[in-house]
Amino acid sequence: MLTQLITKIFTGEAGVFFARMRTVAILYAVMGIFALGLLGFLLGALFIWLASIYGALATALGFAAACLLGLVVLYIVLMIARRPPKDRASDRLQRDIASVASVAAISNLPLLMRSVRRRRSLLLVPVAGIGIFAAVRALSAIRRR
Repeated sequence: MLTQLITKIFTGEAGVFFARMRTVAILYAVMGIFALGLLGFLLGALFIWLASIYGALATALGFAAACLLGLVVLYIVLMIARRPPKDRASDRLQRDIASVASVAAISNLPLLMRSVRRRRSLLLVPVAGIGIFAAVRALSAIRRR
């Protein structure tokens, strides 16, 4: 989707793209409302069915226990996700750098493979680069401690 946005900006059709995205977002919002209604009716039907089998009190206590368990799980996820913004920004930057590097490597792969076929000694360049990268990361990890 990001590549579509970039190409639309360069070709001058960004307004059409944003209008289409706004329409899609509205449709997704309506679908979400219907999905919430569906979920509500399914939970109501499940409650009625279980209440006919186990009784209303036992079913209500079971639903309460399930909701409590869901809250505990969500709280744990929230505590894991609530890291300092600096760490999250650093992680995001690392992912962006990795994606750009992988795209560049994949796009240049045919040229690199032809060069390596001609001169086998070129294989030492990436090995040395990986070694230097690992050494720099190890030193920066030691320095941070």
